[in-house]
Amino acid sequence: MSRLIESIKLLDGRFHNLKFHEQRMARSLRELFREEGQINLSSILESLDYPKSGLYKCRILYDNTTRHTEFIPYTMKPISSLKVVASDTILYDHKYSDRNSINRLMLQKDECDDILIVKDGLITDSSYANIVFKSGISWYTPDECLLKGTIRESLLEAGLIEAQPIKITDLRKFEKFKLINAMLGFDGAECDISNIL
Repeated sequence: MSRLIESIKLLDGRFHNLKFHEQRMARSLRELFREEGQINLSSILESLDYPKSGLYKCRILYDNTTRHTEFIPYTMKPISSLKVVASDTILYDHKYSDRNSINRLMLQKDECDDILIVKDGLITDSSYANIVFKSGISWYTPDECLLKGTIRESLLEAGLIEAQPIKITDLRKFEKFKLINAMLGFDGAECDISNIL
């Protein structure tokens, strides 16, 4: 089985959204390894020598017995266009280090910046982020996402976005989209829906 990854935003010495990272890690360990118990990322991370200024991706590679943590300088990569690709067999319900199935789909992106994966006619995620769609003043996210991202979960809990089934034929109901993940947050640029090809 592939090891798991957790990617946490570290900005100027502060780790972000740890509650939701802890929940996802605990769920993966429970479902994949039958390991029960809570994870205290604050105490784990605070014991490490980590950068105190700048933007970093804190990358934890783990399974039920081992853990490796590294801090990688991070630069935002602008994404403004998505290519729709279909895969009815893709499965990525835990944040695995093995991304071969996603990487194969990325080969179809043509000139677009990233892909938008459709499974069984329903929109799921991009290659590395959840997606939200804007209609009027409201934001919606597919309830059939491949991976329950930590920012997605925090926005749902706060009532800032709503999950619902979104078919590929529903795209015309929305005006804008944006990608969200641990590093991007909800502050990323809004892109026109016409940029989904």
